Amino acid sequence: MAHQKRTLDSMSMPPALLGLALLLAGVSGCAKLVGIEDTRVTRDDESAGRGGSTPGSAGTPSAGTSNAGQGNGGASLGRAAASAGGSSAGGSSAGGSSGAGSSGAGSSGAGSSGAGSSGAGSGGVTSQAGNAGSAGASECPCSAPKPTCENGKCVVRGPTMAKATSYYVDSTEVSKAQYGLFLAAKANGSDTSGQLAECSWNQSYLPDGPAVGDARPIVNVDWCDAAAYCAWADKRLCGAIGGGALGQADLNNPDKGQMYSACAGPDNERYPYGGFSLEPDYCNEYFSGSMADVGKFAKCEGHYAGIFDLVGNAAEWIDSCDTAGGADHSVDNCQLGGGSFINDMYTCQTYFDSPRNDHANVFGFRCCSK
Repeated sequence: MAHQKRTLDSMSMPPALLGLALLLAGVSGCAKLVGIEDTRVTRDDESAGRGGSTPGSAGTPSAGTSNAGQGNGGASLGRAAASAGGSSAGGSSAGGSSGAGSSGAGSSGAGSSGAGSSGAGSGGVTSQAGNAGSAGASECPCSAPKPTCENGKCVVRGPTMAKATSYYVDSTEVSKAQYGLFLAAKANGSDTSGQLAECSWNQSYLPDGPAVGDARPIVNVDWCDAAAYCAWADKRLCGAIGGGALGQADLNNPDKGQMYSACAGPDNERYPYGGFSLEPDYCNEYFSGSMADVGKFAKCEGHYAGIFDLVGNAAEWIDSCDTAGGADHSVDNCQLGGGSFINDMYTCQTYFDSPRNDHANVFGFRCCSK
C-alpha cells in the first residue's frame, strides 16, 4: 500500500476547520507514525517517525501471548481529534503486558496519563479525558524500551525490552504469535518492500513449516525475515554496540557485541545465569526434546536482569555476515548465537554460521535497540 501524503488547502477551508488544521499541523513533527506501509530496513539510527499520518487514525495493535512475566507489547488506540473550539479528549490507551517487574504505560489527552497494571503477563487499560482547551500531547519521537510511534504514542512491538549497558535487548526471542502480527501487517508476508540491498532476493516473510500463532519462538525464518521484523518493530537485528553489523572477529567481545554482552557480561562468563559451570535445567538445553515457550525458563536469565533464553531453546540470527554470497548476497554466511535445544554446545560463546537465505526449525531471533 503506497503511503499517501495529504495537504491542506487553507484558502477553501471553513474557519473552524482551518483552526483545527493549524492545531494539528503544530504537532505534526511529533505525530508521525512508524507505519506498516513506510517501514524500511536500515542500519542507521532513525528513531524519529518516518512516515506522515492523519492524527486520530488507529494504530496497529501489537499484542500477543505472554509467558513467565514477559509481555508481548502494548496496543495503542487512536485518540480523538480536538474539537473546533480547541478542547481535546484523550482516547484510551492500552499499556503493554508487563514483565520482569515493569509495567506498560499509556498517556491520554493533554497532560493526563494512565499507567498499565504491573505483574506477570497482565496488561493495564486506562482512559482519561484531556483538559479542555489544550491540544492532545504527543510523546514521539520514541526510543527503547518503547521504540515504536503509533498515533503519537510510544509503544513496543514484539517482546518487551530490557536494559543491558548502553542499549536494550528484547526480553525473549520473538514468539510465533508476535511474528504472526508482523505477517498480517505485511500482507501475509508478501509485502517485502524496503529491505536491505543484501535481501533483494527475498520475496516472502512466511516461515517454512507449521502456521504461526503460539508462544514458542518463531523459527524457520531466514536472516532477512528476521531483519525485516526488527525494522517493523522499530528495533534492529542485534549486532554491534553503537550500531551497524558486528565484525566476526568481535563475536566474543563484550565491548562490541550486543548479544554477547547481554549474555556473558564484562567478565566473559560462559552462561547467562552467571559463572562458568553448567547448571542443569536452568535453560532449555541439549536434547530436551522440544522447543519451549519464550521466557518459560525463569533461571535462564542473562547477565542483565529481564533478558531470557540467550542460550538454548532457539538459535538466534545476529547482524554478523561475510560477503561470500556473490552479487545478491543470498548465500552470505551469517552468524547464529546461543546454540539451541538440539545442540550439545549452547554457551554465550557458541556461534555457528549458515547462509543468509537458510532456515531451520531451530533458527529464531530477537531484536535490539538502535
